[in-house]
Amino acid sequence: MTTRNGTRLIQAAAVASAGFFLLWTVTRDKSVPVVHAQQQDSWTTPAALHSEVRLIEERDSKGPAAFPIAPGDLLFFTNSGSFYGGRNTLNSVVVINAKTRKPIAVSDLDPKYTQKFGSHGIGVSPDGKYVYLPSMLSNHGPEGPTPNTVLVLDGRTLKIHQVIAEGAPPHHVKVVRLASGKQLMLVEPFDATGKGFFLMDPANDNKVVAGMTMADLDGQPYAGFSSPDGKYLYYSVPPLEFTRQRPSRLAKIDMSTWKVVQYLATAKRPLWTVFSMDGKWAWLSNSAEDKIQKIQRATAPGEEDKIVADVPVPPGPYGLRMVNDDKELWVADKGEGKPRPGSSMTVIDTATNMVTHTIQTDCLSNDHLMLSPDGSEIWGTCNASHEVVVVDTKTYTLKARIPMPNGGDSHGGSFVLYPRGADGPGEVVSDQNGLQGSVLEAALKRAAATKGR
Repeated sequence: MTTRNGTRLIQAAAVASAGFFLLWTVTRDKSVPVVHAQQQDSWTTPAALHSEVRLIEERDSKGPAAFPIAPGDLLFFTNSGSFYGGRNTLNSVVVINAKTRKPIAVSDLDPKYTQKFGSHGIGVSPDGKYVYLPSMLSNHGPEGPTPNTVLVLDGRTLKIHQVIAEGAPPHHVKVVRLASGKQLMLVEPFDATGKGFFLMDPANDNKVVAGMTMADLDGQPYAGFSSPDGKYLYYSVPPLEFTRQRPSRLAKIDMSTWKVVQYLATAKRPLWTVFSMDGKWAWLSNSAEDKIQKIQRATAPGEEDKIVADVPVPPGPYGLRMVNDDKELWVADKGEGKPRPGSSMTVIDTATNMVTHTIQTDCLSNDHLMLSPDGSEIWGTCNASHEVVVVDTKTYTLKARIPMPNGGDSHGGSFVLYPRGADGPGEVVSDQNGLQGSVLEAALKRAAATKGR
């Protein structure tokens, strides 16, 4: 149906109506039959049904550009939510010029989906066409009259294009590159919501093309990150006390089959994973035990990944980033799960596994770290001090503080390059899943050249 303002409303796939048929499946133990309602429309895919994802609204997002773009501009998209004591009341997108470090636009979105909602990790499609704003209720609880949603915005107008829901608070959205070179958007739920993750194709109307449920993963996923070669997705699977789930694990998922090929036992609360470009190493943050775990990745048939070192760091580490051609690992000292927020970044020498620097930033509850595409800066998003900080990766000094213009909490970000300005598409070159696009390709070539010497 179409409303007076031109908004097209789309019925949930779980509602039985005309155009639906019933598909019988059975539970994992094949003892109890379960009925699933399957919608026959042009957007809902079998993968969407598997992950219970539904398109609930579609809008006309055309209009004037929300911000200027000049050829060669590098913009940083972040979110500004309504949590962590912020003054902001509407969950929003903030666009920052990465050169001037000045905010140039703030979205103004329908309060129905943004009033007292917040975000923990914004995403941008590989070509900059769409911005994905997770919009979760402040209590992170189950859906109410207005559901938890991912708001898909037009990347130029910052108007709502689609409203997508999974029945759980969405946590992070990021670009994932497959081995084929295909790029998808990974959407993951907030912890302990009983939901798995799913992937959308931004080149095909954001249709769901893959996903894994808790049953598929044998646990509740927290945060996933893809290896630079696009072959594997590593997902932290922390324990859920109310289910008495087995100890913490890191699930290694083959992205060609979407099957777990290894569960690696980890410290108590695994969160964030990063990789060296040569494919040999991975690093994992663990907030409960205040350490970073170094993983030697399998490089030959029959081998498995294994943890080879633990590095103690300040309380509650969260986001990680590989810096300076993988010679350094930078850590966001968030204070995750601790009584006091963290306010620093830690630098680890990846060869010696030793901490070399602790940088006091006063960025409170810094969770996500993004590397500028030229590698010269780390941008940290500050939940509780409502800003973004920029740190020089060569001198280890603070270069800039960028307050959120509406005083909201910032959690993540994407760097988008516009080679032709407003006359052409953009390119995501770095986000919370690491380097992307042409910058990732260049880094892989450098690593291959070094490896061959």
